[in-house]
Amino acid sequence: MKIECCGLTSTQTKQIIDKEFADKVETLIDPDMVAARKVKAGEVDYYLGSCMTGGGGSLATAIMVLGYGNCLVVSKQGKCPSEKEVRHMVYNGNHKAFGYVKTHTEQIVPALVKALTDKAEGKPE
Repeated sequence: MKIECCGLTSTQTKQIIDKEFADKVETLIDPDMVAARKVKAGEVDYYLGSCMTGGGGSLATAIMVLGYGNCLVVSKQGKCPSEKEVRHMVYNGNHKAFGYVKTHTEQIVPALVKALTDKAEGKPE
């Protein structure tokens, strides 16, 4: 699985994934437009983007390139979902891009990537 790490905490996101999922996930850091186009072309599986609100800057380019239906706001200001809630979001959609608030990076990224890898391996929700 390949994941593009974008947004304000792209380096931190990459470090978390590389530390916890090195055996399952390859990470890249590219500008938003390049990353979204790679996802659209099928060169990369997912786009993870962080910003101040979770749904603005982190997903704007992905929405433009991939379409709104392929993008999901995982967290918003004042609302950081639990690991169980993140897992439910992943399993109940086929999204390719995920946005989250930068201050939620430590909580969201491991839960999100765990859900994505489990889903890809066919593990139940």
